Amino acid sequence: MSKAFEAIDRLKSEWDTLQPLALENERRLWQKLRLEWNYHSNHIEGNTLTYGETALLLLHGQTHGDHSIREYEEMKAHDMGIEHLRFLAADRARLIGETDIRDLNRIILKEPFWKPTRTTEGQPTRSKVFPGEYKTLPNSVITATGELFEYARPIDVPARMQAVVEWLATSLGERSLHLLQIAAKLHHDFVLIHPFDDGNGRVSRMLVNYLLLREGYPPLIVPTGEKNSYLTSLRLADAGDLGPLSEFLGTQLERSLKLAIKAAKGESIEEPSDVEKQVALFVRGEQARKKELGLPTGEVLGQLAETSFYPFIAELERKLDGLKPLFSKCNVVTENLRGARAFGAGVSRQEIEFQIPGGQILMSFRFLGYRGESSTPFDHTSVVGIHFPPGKYTITQDGNVLVSKPYTEPILNEEIDQITARILAKIFGVIRGKASPRE
Repeated sequence: MSKAFEAIDRLKSEWDTLQPLALENERRLWQKLRLEWNYHSNHIEGNTLTYGETALLLLHGQTHGDHSIREYEEMKAHDMGIEHLRFLAADRARLIGETDIRDLNRIILKEPFWKPTRTTEGQPTRSKVFPGEYKTLPNSVITATGELFEYARPIDVPARMQAVVEWLATSLGERSLHLLQIAAKLHHDFVLIHPFDDGNGRVSRMLVNYLLLREGYPPLIVPTGEKNSYLTSLRLADAGDLGPLSEFLGTQLERSLKLAIKAAKGESIEEPSDVEKQVALFVRGEQARKKELGLPTGEVLGQLAETSFYPFIAELERKLDGLKPLFSKCNVVTENLRGARAFGAGVSRQEIEFQIPGGQILMSFRFLGYRGESSTPFDHTSVVGIHFPPGKYTITQDGNVLVSKPYTEPILNEEIDQITARILAKIFGVIRGKASPRE
């Protein structure tokens, strides 16, 4: 027995002594393994959902990203396949059979679809895939050297699948091989047959984990980052050497066992890469929540700032600049920023960017020390606000709403002129009313 197998056996013994797990430890361990299994097994086959998008979909039922509907459905169907596999593995009174394997394929593929393929002459065509049914046309793959690798002929599939199931029953009964060696041969024999038109890779990895779960191990994950090593071990198995595939699966199982033992002891099972995954999940979740609530994203607000808010503030200050001769001092103070600046100095982009997370921009236009003829010197302040509530943004003057628009609609130039003119008219009206009339 190799040292790798001995290490696995030691870890398995330790894992067994920690049973049963506290419910909370079992829950967090399974959630991690379930998400990684779904993400990696599908990503290896070309699914483009990120880990964060996978978690958002499976844990919260929400979607995000520019992916095809089929990719989302594929991920959910695979998750259902995993649950069915756990059900099969829990029944130690019976061994998985051909019908069960076909059911797994049916569950993960869900419904018939057309798949691009090539004719025997190499011409592009397409064929219809029927989930859970053995292939009726030959399937093959082009190797890295340009060779055509043929899988089992369709006519041979039923007999060869029956032989695999019978061999599995015999091997588990005799136990002359380590469980990892049985798993490696089962995996490779299944891939050599390639019994289905699609989903063979995912089902083959499910069969490996069926054996592990049935024998009380945690499932192993074939990481997408190790895809090349994984495929190399399969090619070496094609050449008759199952050792590298057994070793590769052992490495992945060792990781799962160490993770499971840490979880059982109540220790953290967060890995360095998990922090990045959780950040991505949190960001996606927040973006999805904002979308659901009608809240704007930073990108949308940035576009509105360029097309509407900056031009609006610049034009407002230009109009209010005409009132300067009437006062000793005029300036504008932006909420949460220290100090004041003169009109016309130009609005700082940092001001708007600083205010966006707070949900509004408030600008106090201050006119200090009236210089005209008045019985009593006076000041005047008018507060103009741009607010970002759910659904629509608004522009207000002293609490009165002047504009209310969806985040998809900018303020047009003629609207900016009209709104700023209304603000100027109201301020001028108040100032004129406070000033004493001439005799």
